[in-house]
Amino acid sequence: MGPSRVSMIRNIPLPALCLALLSAILIQPAARADNGSDLVSLAANPYWQRLLRDPTPDDGHYASAVSKPGFFLTAHGSHDAAAELGAELAAFAAVPTGKPDEQPACRFPARRRWLAEQLPAVAAGWPKADCPALQTWLQALDTAQITLVFASDYLNNPSSMFGHTLLRLDAHTQSDDTRLLAYAINYSAQTNTSNGLEFAVKGLTGGYPGAFSLLPYYEKVKEYNDWESRDLWEYELNLKQAEVDRIVLTQWEWREVTAPYYFLSRNCSYELLGLIEMARPGLRLQDKFPVDAIPTDTLRAVLAQPGLLKRVTWRAASGTRQQTDLARNDHATNRTALALMDDPDSPLLATLTPTQQGQALETAYDDLYSRYVAREVSRETAPPRLRRLLTLRSQVPVPDQRVEPVRPAVDPANGHGTRRIGLGFGRDDENYATLHFRPAYHDWLDASAGYREGARIDFLSGTLRVSESGLGIEDASVVAIDSLAPANALRQPLSWSVRLGVDQALGDRPGDDRHHGMAVFEGGGGIAVPAGQAICHAQSHSDVRGSHGLDKGWEIGSGARLGCTGPISLLSGAAPGGARWLLETRSLYRWPDAGWGHELRSGLQMPLPGLPEQALRLEFRREWRDQALSTFSLAWLRYF
Repeated sequence: MGPSRVSMIRNIPLPALCLALLSAILIQPAARADNGSDLVSLAANPYWQRLLRDPTPDDGHYASAVSKPGFFLTAHGSHDAAAELGAELAAFAAVPTGKPDEQPACRFPARRRWLAEQLPAVAAGWPKADCPALQTWLQALDTAQITLVFASDYLNNPSSMFGHTLLRLDAHTQSDDTRLLAYAINYSAQTNTSNGLEFAVKGLTGGYPGAFSLLPYYEKVKEYNDWESRDLWEYELNLKQAEVDRIVLTQWEWREVTAPYYFLSRNCSYELLGLIEMARPGLRLQDKFPVDAIPTDTLRAVLAQPGLLKRVTWRAASGTRQQTDLARNDHATNRTALALMDDPDSPLLATLTPTQQGQALETAYDDLYSRYVAREVSRETAPPRLRRLLTLRSQVPVPDQRVEPVRPAVDPANGHGTRRIGLGFGRDDENYATLHFRPAYHDWLDASAGYREGARIDFLSGTLRVSESGLGIEDASVVAIDSLAPANALRQPLSWSVRLGVDQALGDRPGDDRHHGMAVFEGGGGIAVPAGQAICHAQSHSDVRGSHGLDKGWEIGSGARLGCTGPISLLSGAAPGGARWLLETRSLYRWPDAGWGHELRSGLQMPLPGLPEQALRLEFRREWRDQALSTFSLAWLRYF
């Protein structure tokens, strides 16, 4: 239950209360009553408390997450919404003194506008605000609409492992051809280290401050599209001009506010939801994410609001465009493009037809340029090669040969839910039943629609088993990441994996044919190649395991990992939401046992017809060590 009206009024400074009440009484009191705008109800209004950065404005206990003094006019503003409201009403009604840009009306334009909407008669007597910095800022933005942008996942950066969102401010004078000139609102952790371990620990525990920033959209496109080769999905929101203005003015007020940044909860996507909420009183988006906030889930929460989506646009990454051109080119063209990147005057160019020459020169230029902006090639030798490639291309009498990539059939907002539960049964050395839960995110057998092909991220997932032996852990992952980056005619990127978790596995004692729970840390790297619609990988692989089922309690293994995964139909073009398969084998030489251990894993997942977000998964696993043991399991899965 919230504070009483009497206690709230007592907390308002006496001069502020007198001035605010006098203004409300003298200027059309009837209008004040009709609009329900008495000070107590205004101070308790969730929209007002959200403006003051209360993360839970509906719980009846106001407490702002901001402690910065300049964010409030009173010393008690962070925990007394009524006192702050009284002070601001008084300040807006007072004759301005001092520097214009430092006036409360200039510092808090979103609050002033909202209070004016609630108290139009009172606001009619307020002096006009002169805010040159604010007006210059608003004129430069000239915002006509808001676009929510989603950048696909980037596994090489923990903070973008699940993707990233930002808000683009589209100006009245811009068109689809000039969107790159817009500004974008970004929220990110303010980091100052390149230490990966420190970055991960502080990011998970709120050790970094998070803050809003405003920057040119083309800078983010260059970073995401070009440097990191991430596709961008742009969701234009259907907002009225007044709603757009509320977001922009709130950004002005919040632009210098910082708060602890948590990669999994209070992250970029969560904070942007709070900004979008300011467009419409009553819009509740952050409430849907009390524990964690995965960007694709927050994206779905926004688009689930009736009538909020106007249009979706896809901006293909440089890598996506290059792969489209490489798939179109024949072998001779791609071979020549590779040679041209090292020597633009390669004699191979003369062996091609004019059309092939155009394709080879464009492919070589695009790939060399993407390596240049990603700082993968020399900053001295690349520019003259790029200029020479452009000169040669201008001499080939054929039009531009680049192919526009085909937009994916399913966007990230319509992929499977990132959370998953499951019920099943299995058999190894005994019969058992399973209960599975995964809060995030995606693995190779999940439907690939809306997700990056070849990427796997399991975070804090686990499967309990119940058998005659009792309750135990079938498998668990604190974190498990697989990044399969298929090689092409010009590149052979590294594919890698890392995992920390628990498995059931054979021990190293002679004659032991039972499974034991084992803590494991494993990982490796290698190559991946496309095989029709499947992706096959070959990696060196190592692990460290600990268990009471091992003679010394620990062991180290090193060897190879081979496998393939893809849709069921490799030739007929299986739907991205259809059935998928996995086949993988591992052979590791183990110490101190001084022997080989082998493992074969296979899996098949089939969606249930007419039951969206549900599937059956069949898995088979066989291990060879001193003994051999096979495991079979069948599970029903539900995504949400």
